[in-house]
Amino acid sequence: MALELSNAGHSIDTIAERLECSRATAARRVQAALQRIPAQEADTLRRQSEARINGWMRRCNTLLDSELSTQDTTRVLNLLLSLERERVQLYGLRLPSAVVVQIEQEGVQ
Repeated sequence: MALELSNAGHSIDTIAERLECSRATAARRVQAALQRIPAQEADTLRRQSEARINGWMRRCNTLLDSELSTQDTTRVLNLLLSLERERVQLYGLRLPSAVVVQIEQEGVQ
């Protein structure tokens, strides 16, 4: 059940709530279920997750192309960073632990 919820795009918090367990237990259940599936099926799940993450990232990038306030731009950039962390975790890679974003506006004193 944990893996099915994860595959449907639910967060660990939501999975924990639905399974009535702690976040750590929910994460362990998802991980254990992933370890039990054959390698080919795991690759398929990775590709599906990556496609879902890529879709969210495209939507975020579309938002960045619009006229957003500085606060909303910061929110979208933070979401993009979270999505990239998810992708990195999906493939077992690493990212810097912090990123500084500086926004310059013309005419603002």
